[in-house]
Amino acid sequence: MKNLFYKWLKKPFFGRFNKTWRWPDDVNQSEWSKLSIKSQSGSDISAMIARSLTQEEKGCVLLCHPMGVSAKGFWLRYGHAQLLRGAGYHVMVFDFNGFGESASANMEYPLDVLACGNALQVHFPNLPVGVIGASLGGAMTVCAMATPGHPFKAAIIESAFPSLLHFWRPYPIPKLALQVSRIIYPAGERRMRPTHAAKHLVGKPPMLLIYGDADEFTPVIHGKVLLDTLKHMTKTCFWQVEGAKHTHAYTAQPDEYATRVINFLDKNLTV
Repeated sequence: MKNLFYKWLKKPFFGRFNKTWRWPDDVNQSEWSKLSIKSQSGSDISAMIARSLTQEEKGCVLLCHPMGVSAKGFWLRYGHAQLLRGAGYHVMVFDFNGFGESASANMEYPLDVLACGNALQVHFPNLPVGVIGASLGGAMTVCAMATPGHPFKAAIIESAFPSLLHFWRPYPIPKLALQVSRIIYPAGERRMRPTHAAKHLVGKPPMLLIYGDADEFTPVIHGKVLLDTLKHMTKTCFWQVEGAKHTHAYTAQPDEYATRVINFLDKNLTV
């Protein structure tokens, strides 16, 4: 019965993304090692690891993808993974349950973030773990960091919604499904509400929030809502990116993105 409920609940939100996952073009597959990670969401999460391209090993970074058919391939397609590897970081990408190559389970996506973050820490036990999340991935990362024992020392959050209702309000059917779920299962909605999680942040990991001024889905004002809570809990920086559409700050401002992101990680991920 519970699986049927989640299948019904997910359809208006993510149904159009349930397609066969494909490797992005021009990606050297031999550089990536595949692994399967058991998540408490009930899914076996499909993940991949690639090592730093330099002799230096500064740390490791988990990349949490936005909604989309490309899923974990987002980070490969647009160059984020290569940027991090070239700067001395090992990288893990993964598919949230129900996306890409990961089997669908419930909607407890923060549990997928935690499972992959912990697996990355086990893989590199002597290195600090950072995390970068975009849109859905960014929001669920904030929620995951409200869990005691999470492994993340620093986080970069791009285009994250402050709550599910903020993101889905313009869409009648998902909005209705969300309103029903808040009545039927209010605790579940709270666990996926970044502004709620931000008030219960564990470990005070420093954060960099990134929002594009051309983003139609999670505008800058959404970022400021999340910032207003986070800044009271931990050191939080905010970068408003000129000309950036949803989740595409790196595309809009590649040089400044590279400088800001790598400097932030270098400063806050120390062995």
